[in-house]
Amino acid sequence: MNVVTVLMIGGAVHAFIGAGVFFAPEEPHKAQVFVASTLKGLLVSLLVAFSIQHAPRIPLGAAAGLLYGLSFGLVVFLAKGASFRSTPHLIGGSLIQGVVTGALIAAFAFR
Repeated sequence: MNVVTVLMIGGAVHAFIGAGVFFAPEEPHKAQVFVASTLKGLLVSLLVAFSIQHAPRIPLGAAAGLLYGLSFGLVVFLAKGASFRSTPHLIGGSLIQGVVTGALIAAFAFR
């Protein structure tokens, strides 16, 4: 497993999606949300990589990414007050980010 590749994939995917916060005029803490999204991506990517290191297959990576993306999404959702009004796409976005991160890690980080 190439740890640098794992961190680059996780950071890039979550930073790309987290950059959408700069288009939300009602969000007062844009930079903090962007950094938090990127850090979340690094953590999800490390968890996925260490979970699938014995059998790095793309479906297994996507499933691990789904699990960890959902977990981190729920943590952020609950920390923001568990309101779908303030965070309507947070859980769905975290699921998608996790699946993409897991699949990319399984495909490229174990060569």
